[in-house]
Parts: sequence; structure tokens; C-alpha cells
Amino acid sequence: MQITKLNDDRRPVLVVSHERSGTHFTMNTLAKCFGYVSNPWFDVDRSQLNINYFAPHVLRQALLGVALMRPANVLKSHHEFEFFSQIVDELADTFHVIYVHRHPADCLASYWRLLNSLNWMEGPRCATALEFATTPPMARLMRYQYRQYVTMLDRWANHVRGWLAAAERNSAIRVIRYEDLARDFPGTVQELGHALGLTPQALERPSPTENVIMGAFQPAPGADNRVVITDLALRTHPELMDRLGYRQSVAIAG
Repeated sequence: MQITKLNDDRRPVLVVSHERSGTHFTMNTLAKCFGYVSNPWFDVDRSQLNINYFAPHVLRQALLGVALMRPANVLKSHHEFEFFSQIVDELADTFHVIYVHRHPADCLASYWRLLNSLNWMEGPRCATALEFATTPPMARLMRYQYRQYVTMLDRWANHVRGWLAAAERNSAIRVIRYEDLARDFPGTVQELGHALGLTPQALERPSPTENVIMGAFQPAPGADNRVVITDLALRTHPELMDRLGYRQSVAIAG
């Protein structure tokens, strides 16, 4: 990939999320508003960084090596926090670390649509989004998790909990709610800039689907099940849903 180098004292940026949480929306926002580069981005994944992610010293060496290149290109990861737990403080001193989360009904419905569109076994293929949310993780997506979970919804909840706890312990980790970026773009960008110590160069809102893989899967009528997934999340993870402000209906279809 072509690396664009930072020409000032800004830190490189690492954006982390559960899959289909507004990752590229956040990355493209960093590009349009703060002068970073979101395409090409640097994938912290085996396709581009083929390392042993279960060895913290190897992951540390790889990421700090990337940081030495001073890339303006945004780094992207879908790994749960445990992969970074032993090195997070050093990474947060080197990168701007941003975690973005999204309402589980939208996140999992979007992921369900994507997985049903792919021509390889990335994860569970189910008839409905609800079935997907209540099915155990499987196949290639498991490279982002440390252990198995009972359901995909539990996997989402653990991912968010882990990074929220990390942000509570280290204030250099910034947390963004996808819904805030979608509904109050200028205000959320200003808050992010204040947190990062950066002044937005512009307040240009990118398309939420820019650089996003959009599958051709056409589900059956009623198979999306987002209301039912929301009810399930409120029953099984009530404290997390309250903490994220998802007790009220803030899901944004997409």
C-alpha cells in the first residue's frame, strides 16, 4: 500500500471496533475533518500484517514499527481488547486510539447481511438476523476473539465491554458512539477534536457507506428482526445497554 507520511506532530491513529460498527465512517471522518488518510488504510489483520496476534510482544513490535513510519493512513482493527491488554498503555502513548461502537441491532443485522453476501465462510450464515444474533461465532471471524462465546450478541457485548473498560482506565482511549456521529456530526467531530487536541480542518460529513463492503444479499421480508434483537439485548445485557444509552430506541437502520 502507499503510505502517506504525517508532516506535523500529530500522532498516527488506530481505530478499533466490532465489525460493522461504523468503522469506515469514523475513519473517513478523520480523513475529511482532520487530514488523515482513510483510503488506503492500514489493516491490522492477517491479510496485511501477518503476525501472531496472540503474542503481545509480537503485536507490540509490529504496531510500534508502523508508528515509526509516521503514517497519516489510519490503522484499523476489529480485535477485542484482550489482544492489546498487555501493551495498551504504550500504544495509547504512541497512537490516537479511537473505539467506535454501534447499537447491536444495527451492528448485527448489518453483519448478518454481509456474511450472507460473501463467497467464503467468514462466519455464521443464517436465515434471519435474530438467528444470527443467537448463533455461536464460527469460521474466519474468530481470528478477532480470544475465546468462544455462546452467541454473536454475547461476542458483541464482550467486545464493547472490554474496550469501554480500557477507556475508563486510560483516558487516552477515545470512545465514539456511531449514532452520535450519524445524528450530530458537527458536534461529535468538535468533541473528538477537543479530546485529541486537534482542531478540525473542516466539518465535511462523509457518506457512512464510503469504502464499506456492501453485499448483494436480499433477505426475506421481516428477516431483519431488529426490534426483536433490541429486546433480546435489553434482556441479556441490560446494564451495558443502559450504559451505552441504548435503552431508548436509537438504532439507525443500515
